Amino acid sequence: MSILSLDLFLSALRLATPIALVALGETFSELSGVINVGVEGTALAGALINAIVAYHSGSPFLAVLGALAVGAFLGLVHATWAVYLRADHVVSGVAVNLLVAGIALFSTRILWGWRGTSPAAATMNPWIFVAIAFLLVGLSQVYIFRTPWGLRLRVVGEHPHAADTAGINVNRARLLYTVLNGALCGLAGAFLFNNLGRFTDGMVGGRGFIGIAAMVVGNYRPLPALAAAYFFGLVDALQMRLQTYIPSQFSIILPYLLTVVVLAGFLGRANVPKALGKPYLKEGR
Repeated sequence: MSILSLDLFLSALRLATPIALVALGETFSELSGVINVGVEGTALAGALINAIVAYHSGSPFLAVLGALAVGAFLGLVHATWAVYLRADHVVSGVAVNLLVAGIALFSTRILWGWRGTSPAAATMNPWIFVAIAFLLVGLSQVYIFRTPWGLRLRVVGEHPHAADTAGINVNRARLLYTVLNGALCGLAGAFLFNNLGRFTDGMVGGRGFIGIAAMVVGNYRPLPALAAAYFFGLVDALQMRLQTYIPSQFSIILPYLLTVVVLAGFLGRANVPKALGKPYLKEGR
């Protein structure tokens, strides 16, 4: 019972924050029809740029802006490949992950002489990110389901031809929401850096993919996705404490094992947008 304490639930809040931000970003892009499995690499890029800018400028605020910018840029790259060049969405996202992983190892070696790590740099209070994540999730819930813009977003992902007939530029909408997804993933990476105080190439640790799982469990709704993210964060916090009582090899795999089990139970129940992953051909009307 000593494992269950207020500190455990507060730790779960922090650990859930990057998962919730990724889940929120993926909710926007998938509702518009774009799958982005490059969220893992995008979050890593956000953490890397945050480390570089914070180290050289000494400004945590500018560093977070840099993380948002690089995340948005990678979202733009993925949207260009997937939306306009009609590349396979999953292949494009995997390419982003591989590209960022290679850049991270190379750039840290060049900048600091340490492969895959950075020195400590100026940071922001991580609880600021927790508050921002909760605020963004609440606003997004209202935006998606209580505003005309949210209705247009859902129509683009469900019936793109109908959206086009109504005067909505389908590909531009998909581009914008995929860029937003990238920016939110960059913010998740910024949190990871500010929470740890330095960059390491394994700091995302699968949280990008867990964020996608939280989105599916939340059925493409921000508030339920936040609840799922907190559940995964609680499991992550719990496994750190269980290492005292059980072999660490088992406790480390616990979050990923539960993610697979939970995802398997919810995957068939999610209301997947009908046009998800399908390129929109205007001449096909």
